[in-house]
Amino acid sequence: MKPLLAFCALVALAFTTPIANADAALQTFLEQTLAAARDKNHLPAVAAVVQINGKLEAEAALGIRAEGHPERVTTNDRWHIGSDTKAFTATLIARLVEQGVMKFDDTLAASFPAFAKDINPAYRNITITQLLSHTAGLPSLTDNKDLPPFIAVIKTAPDVKGQRAAIARKYLTMPPASKAGEFEYSNLGFIIAGAIAEARTGKAWEDLIREQIFTPLGIKNAGFGAPGTSATFDQPRGHAEQAGKLVPLDPTQDADNPPALGPAGTINIALKDWLLFAQDQLDGVHGHGKLLKPETYRKLHTPVTGNYALGWGAKLGATGIPEIITHSGSNGYWLADIRILPKHDMIFLTVTNAGNEAANELIKDVGTPLKDRLKPLD
Repeated sequence: MKPLLAFCALVALAFTTPIANADAALQTFLEQTLAAARDKNHLPAVAAVVQINGKLEAEAALGIRAEGHPERVTTNDRWHIGSDTKAFTATLIARLVEQGVMKFDDTLAASFPAFAKDINPAYRNITITQLLSHTAGLPSLTDNKDLPPFIAVIKTAPDVKGQRAAIARKYLTMPPASKAGEFEYSNLGFIIAGAIAEARTGKAWEDLIREQIFTPLGIKNAGFGAPGTSATFDQPRGHAEQAGKLVPLDPTQDADNPPALGPAGTINIALKDWLLFAQDQLDGVHGHGKLLKPETYRKLHTPVTGNYALGWGAKLGATGIPEIITHSGSNGYWLADIRILPKHDMIFLTVTNAGNEAANELIKDVGTPLKDRLKPLD
């Protein structure tokens, strides 16, 4: 069995109505909504949190960590968030830009001087901004058919940093898959952006994420790849759909994409720790985030084309302030969804340990009732 490559199923930007403060019954409502959605879609587990005005208003985790086993999920468990990792990578790049390590308008030719002469001419002037906004013309790397040649490339290098450098060298010498400037979702763009950060700092992307994102925000319950161990059911397990049934996966055996794909989608994290990152993004909209300057958050959250910014789906209001900042992510065995509504200081996270069509339905079955429950203001 081979893992699916991480993808973004960007949720429609419909959860944008003004939101009132949650009432005292929101906790019960969330629990009931999650239970109904889980039962309807026959999924192992689901968890969600709602934070308003910086206060955790409701949190719930329902179900089991693995089909066929009794261990229950908890609100402190870690969940694989797939392509929601991209917002972390974009924020990391932004930190390095502010530190003078790199620039958003650095070109690929300037970023890889060792093989600049071999880069396809169509890619030489592509910028880091284009990598992070899926407008670089790179292949998507979102389908299992893309996996064998990708695996062949990473086998040529002994460590993950070398693998990402080899990926950049290989794919940037090939013809582009789409026209530069046009949106074409691409995991490769984020892998290559991570490889540039590694080349500039000499540190692996994973270490940079810990140093530049996790530590400053106090994120401690997080990691990379499928969470948990083989010996015990100490964390939720991702589930593959086989013959119509969901089968739990050993976290050490084909339960995630190769680590080289990290910058595009391998973070696992507990919901309350993910909230620390989400709240900083929200605070950044209001001019007082911890990680970046206000103008840099604005760069991250402003769409480059359509509704995609840098590592985020976003829709701006009439004043230029984002109405919503959002993303969804999956490696095929999990699904995670984040929605931030800056005008109303609201954050909503939902996760499940399956990545099938039923998991996508669950996200809708949770999001729609919550949107209706949190009444619009006049």
